[in-house]
Amino acid sequence: MNTDPFMHGLFPQLGLTPEKSNSQNNGCGFTMVPNADLGNGYLWTYPVNPYFSVTIYHLTYYKEMHYRYHHPAMLVISLSSPIVAKAVSDKNSEHKEQLLGYYLPDGEHEYTLPASSSIDSVSIAFTPEFYNSRLSSLYDRDFSDLPRIAALMNGTINIPSVISIFKEIADYTPIIATSELFYEAKALELIACLVDWHIQESLSPSVRSICDADREAIHRLIHFLQQHYCESLDVKNIARMCQMSKSKLSELFHSVSGVTLIEFINNLRIERAKELLINSYYQIGEISAIIGYAQQSSFTYLFKQKVGMSPRDYRKLHKKV
Repeated sequence: MNTDPFMHGLFPQLGLTPEKSNSQNNGCGFTMVPNADLGNGYLWTYPVNPYFSVTIYHLTYYKEMHYRYHHPAMLVISLSSPIVAKAVSDKNSEHKEQLLGYYLPDGEHEYTLPASSSIDSVSIAFTPEFYNSRLSSLYDRDFSDLPRIAALMNGTINIPSVISIFKEIADYTPIIATSELFYEAKALELIACLVDWHIQESLSPSVRSICDADREAIHRLIHFLQQHYCESLDVKNIARMCQMSKSKLSELFHSVSGVTLIEFINNLRIERAKELLINSYYQIGEISAIIGYAQQSSFTYLFKQKVGMSPRDYRKLHKKV
């Protein structure tokens, strides 16, 4: 990540100059300290790669410090002190450590730091290219909503897993040979925790009220069904396997998956049928038996209901020559 806007724009306005010795972090990154007559503490920043950087600072200024500089577009996620939160969030929280997520568009950024305030932060700054294209090229997911998810952290949200990641980053002493690997792993872990937290928060109240043991049981069942959906499956036997009543199983499964148990099984079977219709020479009746339907008529009816055409017509339309 390009540090020029900070080195030549922000840091001089805050009276920050390079520390003569950077031995504390084994030569990784840049350590800046305020002029002795302005304040004390340090700021350390490490451009891990072209896509993101890590910054840690603990600063106190003896007088007000005003800055205005051109900031490149980036998404910042941090664990910071209240004074930092006030600079980027309109929420008022006096928690000593606050989770913050904010997007800074390309343009001028201006603020006045009050005198004698503790300015503390551990942060990761991402370029838009990182979450808009690089992440999506590595993982089968659209990450363009990351700024929106991060912005939910306005200083009032507590996510223990995310706080733990920032603590680990703060406690880590970088080593040139492995620091990039460590910070990239932590950046990915941070994003995973944020996305997971957002998914859980987006669930309906009925899903959030499900205890962890029941939710885990349903996830195990889903995995089982994905492996055994072609077999003869009976709701009563499945409920017995899950050690639940049929009614409880049906209610939990629908709450977690969004569909009924039978519909989930049928969806898996129909998708498999599509593959066999296109890529095999099995007869329709044979495919029906392979995917778990004793009666071809039942299979044909369900297939047409879900796909909008009969299995035979689907094969004619999609069969590779």
